[in-house]
Amino acid sequence: MGTYPAYGYLRDPMDKHHLIIDEEEAKIVRRIFREYLEGASFRDIASGLERDKIKIGGKRYKWHLSTVQGILQNEKYMGDALLQKTITTDFIEKTRIKNDGSVPQYYVKDSQEPIIPRDIFTQVQEEMVRRANLFSGEGIKRNEFT
Repeated sequence: MGTYPAYGYLRDPMDKHHLIIDEEEAKIVRRIFREYLEGASFRDIASGLERDKIKIGGKRYKWHLSTVQGILQNEKYMGDALLQKTITTDFIEKTRIKNDGSVPQYYVKDSQEPIIPRDIFTQVQEEMVRRANLFSGEGIKRNEFT
């Protein structure tokens, strides 16, 4: 587990390796998933959160599109955890990089209480693929004129 838990979670004060749900932030996570399945884009969702003065990380009101996307793709919200997404390359400087496969990753199912039901999380992942294919033109039959 990283230094900071995922948005919507807090470290359990009795066990620092265990996550518990922060209900105020969890409401926002549920909103993000719901709005995405209702057809909103990352930009629509981020703009709505900023308009409603919702803070990210308890500090700032600026929601980046990548933050919204990251929440929608994070398996922690369905209760699972992918360990070693990043690795420490310098323990003195505490430099971390994305794990490029140089060390094994471990997938832990049901590692904490879910904020999002597994089927909703799966629907969002499928919708992301569907939208990406629409945007890229995959699966669209094109009429070619000769």
